[in-house]
Amino acid sequence: FVYKETTERTLKVFMFKPQGWKLGMNHPSIIFYFGGGLTNRNLNQLEVIAKKISSKGYVSFVVDYRVKSTESVTAIECITDAQDSFSFVRKNASAFAIDENKITAFGYSSGGYLSAALSTLIDKKNNSLSKPNAIILLAMGEPSQYKSSKWLGTNDINSVSTIYNIDKNTPSSLLFIGEEDPLLKYSIEFNRKMIESKNFSELILFEDNGHYYQMRNKTDKYFNLIFDKSLAFLNDQF
Repeated sequence: FVYKETTERTLKVFMFKPQGWKLGMNHPSIIFYFGGGLTNRNLNQLEVIAKKISSKGYVSFVVDYRVKSTESVTAIECITDAQDSFSFVRKNASAFAIDENKITAFGYSSGGYLSAALSTLIDKKNNSLSKPNAIILLAMGEPSQYKSSKWLGTNDINSVSTIYNIDKNTPSSLLFIGEEDPLLKYSIEFNRKMIESKNFSELILFEDNGHYYQMRNKTDKYFNLIFDKSLAFLNDQF
């Protein structure tokens, strides 16, 4: 489904339906944002887990968004694509047979940053339409802490910092991170700020693992741990 036309190209979301899907139902749903440093396009990175989640009664969506290597965009454009895609799904909840109040954002690495951004940053265009009801963050990045203002697309670093903008209204979060991941401190800080704000947040540490996960391999132990813990979290939330 086309969610946005840009000067660079047409942007789409790809939908995976659970068995027995039909109009009039109110399935919970989950929207996936791939990782790649907001630089590389990895559209099928989370397709396998998206399909497996949909087999459990969820409607899954995989989002295509612009990246630096092909569209020369900044982080700001990546964030607006994430906001517009999420809003598109919620606006069309009835057409997708989903519950507009049970939509989760799931992101890996920079996709985790985008999912966190949906939950914490102000969206002047879409307002609350782009705010998830829950978030799952796998090896989340936080480029506002280590990238230049030119790369980010703004001199107001706090305006694109997910950690800085956590408040009492930030939705429940589940974070996965490897103990050897160089981005570990950002997940720890995000989790700490969530708890300080009296929000639900769970941080799951993977011993001896770094930043890479085989998210296309259903036999991989981390894939299955991530899937099982995510499904339990979603079932608890909804």
